[in-house]
Amino acid sequence: MKAVILSAFGPPDALEIREVPTPSPAAGEVLVQVRAAGICHHDVLHRAGKLPGARAGVVLGHETAGEVVAVGDGVITHRVGDPVVIYQRQFCGLCRNCLRGRQDMCRALGLPAVDTVGGYAEYVCVPAPMAIPVPRGLPWEAAALSCCPIGTSLRALRTLAGTSPGDTVLITGASGGLGMHQIQIVRALGARSIAVTSSPAKAAHLKSLGADEVIVAPDLKFSAQAWQLTGKQGVDIAIDNLGLSLPETLRSMAQGGTVVVLGNIDGQAVDVLPGLLIGRRIRVMGSGSGTLEDIRQALAMLACGQIRPVISATLPFNEIRRAHELLDTKAVEGRVIMQGWL
Repeated sequence: MKAVILSAFGPPDALEIREVPTPSPAAGEVLVQVRAAGICHHDVLHRAGKLPGARAGVVLGHETAGEVVAVGDGVITHRVGDPVVIYQRQFCGLCRNCLRGRQDMCRALGLPAVDTVGGYAEYVCVPAPMAIPVPRGLPWEAAALSCCPIGTSLRALRTLAGTSPGDTVLITGASGGLGMHQIQIVRALGARSIAVTSSPAKAAHLKSLGADEVIVAPDLKFSAQAWQLTGKQGVDIAIDNLGLSLPETLRSMAQGGTVVVLGNIDGQAVDVLPGLLIGRRIRVMGSGSGTLEDIRQALAMLACGQIRPVISATLPFNEIRRAHELLDTKAVEGRVIMQGWL
């Protein structure tokens, strides 16, 4: 089969298409023909060698949807022809965290891009529980985005922050793949969103997605505007997709507010004032990928039209270098999807 191999850490040229053996499903596994694969910023960081534990010589890609084409012995949950999306992390199903539904914190977890063949390939072979059924008729590209960015965002907003009607939600990095779907989730949950972007050119697009207010802050100074937009009350909930924006995010919070940190784009340390957290009783949580239940909910919201996938470009896998260049130069508003081979 064809697969995109990360030959070495570096620029997009480090991604090479090679012929590799097609995997065969062992007992308890399914073989999935990849129909669509999204490119996440995580892939870009891995390619550049900026992720802990990143390795060269692997197949990247953890936003993967496709069709089951073979099942291993003992698999009774899936049949050939089933549409599925691949859960983005391995999980054992047996540890304490897995047994309470927290597959995202499995004590034996690993990213498919690191430990198995990833989504930049013709086929992916995974344990059957990682292949989540997709509603019939849902486009492949929508299914591919159900885990990350949509499931990840749904967990942060609904499960952790408890977003409810009447809440005001601040979203930093709103013009990224996570942020543009978070705007839609906030609206679906009946809350008000304030989207923060560094790009004036992307403000109109954020409004079209449903953002109630947009703050353009190239210097990441936005707390004063957030206070003005909330009648000097502050925001109830904030999703920080950048990490570097956390100090301003905390200054934007109302008393008793909740901050969920999803991003660490630059990996830089930031200054946090303990007195601010104490005085305003701010709750700060870190989050990552969603659980199986979060992904099922994301698929349901996609199927009924509550959320629409934001896709800037669809390219064949043969143009994987160009796709990564689009992300490197921030030339896209939304996800880039890879489909098919030339």
